[in-house]
Amino acid sequence: MAETKLKTVRRQSARAGIVASIVAILVGLFGGGMANAAEKSLTFKGAFPIIGEQSVTAVVKAEIPATATGGQALSVPFTLDVDAGVAAGDGLRLVGATKISGNIKSSVTIKLASGDTVPLPVELPIPETPVPPEGALTFSASGTVEFTVPAGTPAGTATTSVDPEAVSHVVTDSDLGEFDVNLALDPPDQDTVLGTTEIS
Repeated sequence: MAETKLKTVRRQSARAGIVASIVAILVGLFGGGMANAAEKSLTFKGAFPIIGEQSVTAVVKAEIPATATGGQALSVPFTLDVDAGVAAGDGLRLVGATKISGNIKSSVTIKLASGDTVPLPVELPIPETPVPPEGALTFSASGTVEFTVPAGTPAGTATTSVDPEAVSHVVTDSDLGEFDVNLALDPPDQDTVLGTTEIS
């Protein structure tokens, strides 16, 4: 009987240790506030070399902290899943490109309860990605955005929204070399809210 109780205590202690480890990781990432997983699909338009203006779909994924305090440092994971369309793939195949890389520069705006806004730049690397033999050009860009909540930020709900412009810097292995695609929301009235954070 005593041995059974000891085994039970050990199992409970092990589970408690695992839970404590998970909590410690979350606290390290989000400063004690759990995160809200956000996923937002947005459509942009931009001019590409050779093929001209095209529509681009980007699915923005982010872990928005549920709570935060003034002066707190946050580490927020971001991912952009991009579908640049068949024409972009055709254009790259036309010039003999077999792979791309580069980065995406965008930003989000945090609107505080006071009405003030805080811009937050987001720059994510595009890893080396093969150009498919046919079909749409798709790729993902992922990274972590470091942000410190300004000291003295008023308590209340802060809303994080994607800004309407972004720039994709694309590097190819063809004579086309490197180029930028300046992107703007199209249509401009899309819902760009990623989530809210309670500031205390």
